[in-house]
Amino acid sequence: MPCISIIMPAYNAGKYIQTAIESIISQTYKDWELIICDDRSTDNTTKIVETFCVNDKRIKLIKRDENSGAARLPRREAALAATGYFIMTFDADDFLDNNYVEKMHNRIKDTGADIVLSRLSFCDKTGKEQNRFLPTKDFDYSVVINGKEAVKRTLGKLSISLSGLLINKDIYIANILCAEDSTNCCSYADEIDQRKLLMLCKNVAFVNTNYYYRQQPNSLMHNTNAKRYDFLTSLENIYNFAKENFTEEEVFNKLDNEFLTNLLFCQRDYYLYNHNKLKEAKEILERLKSAYSFAKAEKMSACNLKQKICMLSFPIFQTISYIYSIFLKNK
Repeated sequence: MPCISIIMPAYNAGKYIQTAIESIISQTYKDWELIICDDRSTDNTTKIVETFCVNDKRIKLIKRDENSGAARLPRREAALAATGYFIMTFDADDFLDNNYVEKMHNRIKDTGADIVLSRLSFCDKTGKEQNRFLPTKDFDYSVVINGKEAVKRTLGKLSISLSGLLINKDIYIANILCAEDSTNCCSYADEIDQRKLLMLCKNVAFVNTNYYYRQQPNSLMHNTNAKRYDFLTSLENIYNFAKENFTEEEVFNKLDNEFLTNLLFCQRDYYLYNHNKLKEAKEILERLKSAYSFAKAEKMSACNLKQKICMLSFPIFQTISYIYSIFLKNK
């Protein structure tokens, strides 16, 4: 039985998954299993993984019967198949420092923490580092905080990263099994799942090692479908979650600004990328209206003049977003 189970969801990751797997194989720490759950890929992802499975018995492949549309369910299935004492999350287009797993393991053993978080290093699609980090370089990695404090650091603007986390398996599985919306395939469902996971942790530790996050230009941000707007549902879920667990005004000032900023961004994109011409246009517009109504019902505080004007009414909000999209197109 391995000490650490590394779980990886994969969908059409043929371009990068070999690098990701090799990043695990080259780790200085060797007591692991890698469980990859393929979400019905249509490229060569499974063939690449199967080759590795033949040569290294620590690597296992699970094939889903149907595509889930998000990483959440394949990650869940991989976790439920895990046999290690700890679970580490890892995505199919990312890679790690060679001593990443060793440092994470040492930190969780030394501190007795429930979960250990690392540093996210942003890269372009080729893997070139962009000198952007989360947490920032001046972060005190020796600190150990409670789960609620860790959640607070994820509300509004993120100041810590949960990518590549290492956690006690029992806590991770408990979070999966108790989730009422465990079948929700919202593209951004991980956003609320991760915060709920932190709330289950008594102690959260950190370690100064790099998880290299490869940013993809063809992200949901510019996709011509309704999934881009699932993010608004995710923000509503996070807002409701915060209401259940926090009372501090500073927390909700950050959440209000984050929600209104993203709502304006999404409405602008609706026009900027001609989403109003899609067959899903009605669905997208209803999602925007619903998010706007949510902001009004929660009496969110606008933090700048643009937000204040836009929150006067939905037609004003649409008009300003439309004018701004025209300005960007002609810029």
